[in-house]
Amino acid sequence: MRHPLACGVLCLSLAALAAAPALARNAAWNGLSPGDQAILRPVEKQWNDLPDEARARLLKLARRYPDLSPEQQARVRQRLADWAQLTPEQREQARRNFENLRRLSPEERSRLRQRWLESGPGADEALSP
Repeated sequence: MRHPLACGVLCLSLAALAAAPALARNAAWNGLSPGDQAILRPVEKQWNDLPDEARARLLKLARRYPDLSPEQQARVRQRLADWAQLTPEQREQARRNFENLRRLSPEERSRLRQRWLESGPGADEALSP
């Protein structure tokens, strides 16, 4: 026998997941809350041109931001600022690199990370999967 509460929770969870891209699709910069805008300010200029999935991820991050540790918040701010400084071509290359890394096995990622750590600062361009 299925538990009705479990089914209800599952249905609500699925509905929330399905709604995330829809929420992002309708979330023009001016429609964001002042709190979300404050956190996402570095990507303001690109916001309305971002794919729905990217906006959904960023909105989710902005809403979790207050619960992050100060160190995690600083890392988020720095990464958003770094991303905003990239050219469109550099952003596209970063997306391709991320996809390539995601396709690697955990062992391959670990080996690549170790090589990167051993190579020192500035040597990351020389490494490839």
